[in-house]
Amino acid sequence: MMMKRIMKSEVISATIDSYLKRRHYQDGVYRRDEHLFCQNGDQTTLSATAECGTSQENSIVFSAISVDTAAANQAYQRFKKWMNSILNENIRTELLGLLYPIFCHLYLEMLHTGNREAATDFLKTHQNEFVSETEKDFLEELSSVFSVQDIELRPLVKAFRTRKYKVDLSESSHICLRQYLAKYGHIILMQIINTHITIIIKENSPQMDVEVPEDRNQRYEVSINGHMEQPSGTGVDREMRELQEAIRLIHNNAHQPLRLFTVRNAIENASCGLISPRMDKLAVGFSTAEIRLWGIGDTVLVKTKNKRPCVPAGCDISPFYKFNEQESTVRSEAGAIILRGHTDVVHDLRFIPDVNILLSVSSDKDMRAWRLDNYSCTAIYSGHSYPVWCMDTSVFNLYIATGSHDRTAKLWTLDRTYPLRIFAGHFLDVNCIKFHPNARYLATGSADKTVRLWSKDDASLQRVYVGAESTIYTVAFSPDGKYLAAAGDDKSIRIWDLTTNNLLTELKGHNDTVMNVDWSFDGQYISSASLDGIVRLWPTQDFIKTLNGESSSVISLIEAPQVYSTCCSSILSLNYYKKNNSLICIGTK
Repeated sequence: MMMKRIMKSEVISATIDSYLKRRHYQDGVYRRDEHLFCQNGDQTTLSATAECGTSQENSIVFSAISVDTAAANQAYQRFKKWMNSILNENIRTELLGLLYPIFCHLYLEMLHTGNREAATDFLKTHQNEFVSETEKDFLEELSSVFSVQDIELRPLVKAFRTRKYKVDLSESSHICLRQYLAKYGHIILMQIINTHITIIIKENSPQMDVEVPEDRNQRYEVSINGHMEQPSGTGVDREMRELQEAIRLIHNNAHQPLRLFTVRNAIENASCGLISPRMDKLAVGFSTAEIRLWGIGDTVLVKTKNKRPCVPAGCDISPFYKFNEQESTVRSEAGAIILRGHTDVVHDLRFIPDVNILLSVSSDKDMRAWRLDNYSCTAIYSGHSYPVWCMDTSVFNLYIATGSHDRTAKLWTLDRTYPLRIFAGHFLDVNCIKFHPNARYLATGSADKTVRLWSKDDASLQRVYVGAESTIYTVAFSPDGKYLAAAGDDKSIRIWDLTTNNLLTELKGHNDTVMNVDWSFDGQYISSASLDGIVRLWPTQDFIKTLNGESSSVISLIEAPQVYSTCCSSILSLNYYKKNNSLICIGTK
């Protein structure tokens, strides 16, 4: 008997030590020779473990994935036999309240380890011991669960598994339970009690000979599924399960909810932001003329020595100019790579992953190309005579278009530092620019309240779309190239049919200037963001309605879109990404 006790103590100690090492706690926390109590080492270790298993706070949860079904069954029967042998009826009745949740979770634990036959035998052997109607109904539901996947398909079982079961115990009953677990407790019983059961100790503990006022079966009726207060598990273990469930839902959801990245302490300084198409880097431009670059997730930004340029040599900065230019690359305290070279506010950014380039435009009238292997400026594109407000890249990143305070838009390629085309015609600033999906056309929005459609090949004006009541700050094409959306100071989103030039609809609902509009890749949603930090999601099948033969009518919308309050002081960008059709917003606080 003493040998078994020592072996059990060693197993428990080894499990606890392994758990603490994985979480980088100091070694020797549970050294046997440091305990200065009247108990011996075995008793102290078992008592501490039992205390963890029956406490609500500061509990250590460890995995019992490898369940010996025979030993677990034997531990359950011993636990039940001990309860029935208690002479005091009040204590026995209270402790028997633990038997039902332990039995159900023990069955699910056996299924979790893949022991379906043993789990089924265990359920059939003991399920007749529970006689209340509620217990019978739930056990009938449980009998149709044969795998972990089946739990997801049955809401009642899933609720039971993910929410804690409440059991009321008097102080005397709690002491008896701790003494039993310290002496005979099996590891799987301790884990179930610790992870899935909340033991509530009554303030006014009944005396040993006082009759319990409530019937056991009635208590089950009240505290069975749906009445548990908190999620199952504690601390890091519960958070990890919740995170895994959130990840699973994201992967299985065709239309992602809004994902928000917030740049803190940058309310006045941050001027633009963008995440790379691979969703591994975040770049933010600032009014201080800096660009800061962060890695996302597991991405670590490392500066490497690479003398070969990734952009054709025709656009590289001359060695003399490089030597004299006051620019540097440093890493900030927050771990960001800081790109310096612009001399004024940075207004827009674009990633070109094929050649590992980041493009930026600024009030200094230039566009710059930054190599992301060594974070150096590899090219400067000059051509505008005033600040450059916006930019966009065509499909396959073959062309770049920019819009400026000089009332023109310009077309570029990476291997030429001068513009290929100049699009002139707006009367005021070109605030936004967007390539058509076929890359043959581009649209520009201006402070002159018009949207213009241009031919990329010869810079000729194809269409002029009017109707906006104020400055336009954002434009977007539908993925199929049939529609064009524009929005701005008048707080409305207008959508035109490119085939008929008709104004299809006007989306109203924002209470502030709309700064960002984008279309989901499947064309089913339009997203918009305003200066007050509100993001709206408009289903296109509900909000875009073709008008037969009417070119200027505006449809009034009654249904409301999905609304997200980001609580951001400003929104730097709002874009859909091909990875899971994700909608990502970058804001400041």
